[in-house]
Amino acid sequence: MGGEQVLVFALDTPPSLLHTGGMDVLQRDDEGRVALLCEYLDRLVEGPVSRETFEEYRAVVESATPFEVNRALEHLLGAAVDIAACEVPVARFIRSVGKALEGQELPIYPEGSLFARLDQENEAIASYLGDQQELNKRLQRETGLPLSLALDEIASYDGLEVHYTRLQNELFPLFEASGEPHSCVKLMWTLQDEVLRARKALLSSPSSDRPGFWRLYGRYYVLAGILSFRERYILYPVAFHALGATGPIEGPSPGMGGFASLTGSLSEEELERIFHTLPFDIAFIGADDRVKFYSDPPHRIFARSPQVIGRLVQNCHPPKSVGTVEEILASFKEGRSDHAEFYLVLKGSFVHIEYYAVRAADGTYMGTMEVSQDATHIRSLTGEKRLL
Repeated sequence: MGGEQVLVFALDTPPSLLHTGGMDVLQRDDEGRVALLCEYLDRLVEGPVSRETFEEYRAVVESATPFEVNRALEHLLGAAVDIAACEVPVARFIRSVGKALEGQELPIYPEGSLFARLDQENEAIASYLGDQQELNKRLQRETGLPLSLALDEIASYDGLEVHYTRLQNELFPLFEASGEPHSCVKLMWTLQDEVLRARKALLSSPSSDRPGFWRLYGRYYVLAGILSFRERYILYPVAFHALGATGPIEGPSPGMGGFASLTGSLSEEELERIFHTLPFDIAFIGADDRVKFYSDPPHRIFARSPQVIGRLVQNCHPPKSVGTVEEILASFKEGRSDHAEFYLVLKGSFVHIEYYAVRAADGTYMGTMEVSQDATHIRSLTGEKRLL
């Protein structure tokens, strides 16, 4: 192909992106079968298995249900210290059980439900990836075509980020609270970050570096396809069975209370509108590490939904960031510090993030307040302004 790197999607490529299957979704969850799947996954952690080893597990592998697969994934991911290190063995495992998963009849999600919206978004992503594959074939066949054809399509498509944000803020917290094994979402979040990181790298890479483009593009395309498959055939059926037709959760009904202190008083409506108007986002995490409150201004930087309330803050961050979160909380609880500060460039904006320890009058740790602000304008100010 003119010296260009041909993408070979073998071991880790989902068997299909848009297959509907024909069997009922079996909610079989036999302990013996799950134990065999766990054994097989452990073998894959050690490396690719031989044909003889596969034959030992063929019967259960080729008839595995989403529920059994989810429990096997929990066996590995629930105890994993390094989630990213599980990517390859899990990919091999899902590849092995892929045909069995495709053979299941998928649930029919109620119109207007969260599951229906997520499924529709996922179908749109699968369609986008199909178009990308066709364009990829054309670019490799007609080597004189500019890579900008693919880069323009990638730049104009934001469906992946929108979808991943909805999953992280709406379905993941509900799934975690359901009591169903849910460590699979840790790896999914890690891979979602990888997809978006690869997209960003693609859009900033020189168009003249064709080998570099194909390496990044392969990572972007394959991981996005893997996630689409796992959502459709594992996450949605298992979560739907655990949650039912869950849709958006309404917040608590407004009460008749308010706020009063030595420095003044506010009605509940006044307090709510003040939080809505503040030029920054506020969140409060209680002493038990669970989210108790967040403000919801129209200029919100990081997406949140009501499902986050009561969720462990560690589960509100991608796995690679959890260590930093826990270090901040530990330093506040132990009294080693009261403040942590971060700043970064996000989508062209200079974002300033601060964490404050909230303490009772006697110094007892009550929780942590997070304050996030788009400080791009403030950062650009020079001189003085004293008049309108």
